[in-house]
Amino acid sequence: MKKSLAYLCALLLCAQSLSAGDKDFFGRFHPGLEWGYTGTMMSYHHFNYLDESIGFRINDEEWVNRYNTNAFVYASLAFDLFPTIRASLISGYEGIQRGRRVFPLLARAAYHPEGLDSDGIFIFLDGGITLGQKHTNQAQLGTGYSMVLSESSSLSFLLGFRLAYDRPRVWDPIEEEYVSPCNIRRNDAWYCGVKLGVSLYF
Repeated sequence: MKKSLAYLCALLLCAQSLSAGDKDFFGRFHPGLEWGYTGTMMSYHHFNYLDESIGFRINDEEWVNRYNTNAFVYASLAFDLFPTIRASLISGYEGIQRGRRVFPLLARAAYHPEGLDSDGIFIFLDGGITLGQKHTNQAQLGTGYSMVLSESSSLSFLLGFRLAYDRPRVWDPIEEEYVSPCNIRRNDAWYCGVKLGVSLYF
């Protein structure tokens, strides 16, 4: 009987420990929202295509210094890996360049020197692909300031430098229409810009 009671107590203690562990584990997850805009300052493109109207191959390569802005809105799920490191999976809707809208899927790692439960400056790195677009991707390096609102929520202001790669549709100024994909030999484009955003984790 004593052995049975001892086993029962041991099982109850293990169950309580596992329950507390599960609560701590799931308590590390934080859904979030992020929004802001990207100011693209410089872009580069290299297009090579066949112009059917003149029967020649056109090679168009150019750096463009033209500023334009595009908004973004994200939903995210963050996980506190360590007391100072948070990892996030992010997706949403944003503009890559004028007239170009995409649905990115990004992974982010953020380092908070003062700790995730304290106000302070942090640095982050993220990057990923675009859903439904095989060749579109981006990366961002940035910093921010986080303010703890409660035990599980925080508000952050972000500033980052983004580099994005895309293979956009090619506009033919002679035909005044987009080039048919079968006539395109190359359509590479790079965009450099600054992202300003606000994120809220719950």
